[in-house]
Amino acid sequence: MTDAETILEFIREEADLEDDEANADTSLFRDQLLDSMNLTALIVFLEETFSIKVKPMDIVFENLDTVNHMLAYIARKKAGDD
Repeated sequence: MTDAETILEFIREEADLEDDEANADTSLFRDQLLDSMNLTALIVFLEETFSIKVKPMDIVFENLDTVNHMLAYIARKKAGDD
């Protein structure tokens, strides 16, 4: 399973979505598929799954609104570009 698939599986389970309701480019927060409670669970999931620390200032649409944004954010964190 790819990282994108892992994140999508978590999101679909967390938000009780069907497979066709979310993909790597779906705007999760702007389209209101996830809410603030889901966001908290998502951050914990990302931190535990990818061994990163999400700083409060990093909690923005540009980092977390789509799976592709999350993957780019994770890559930056792992590369040390905090």
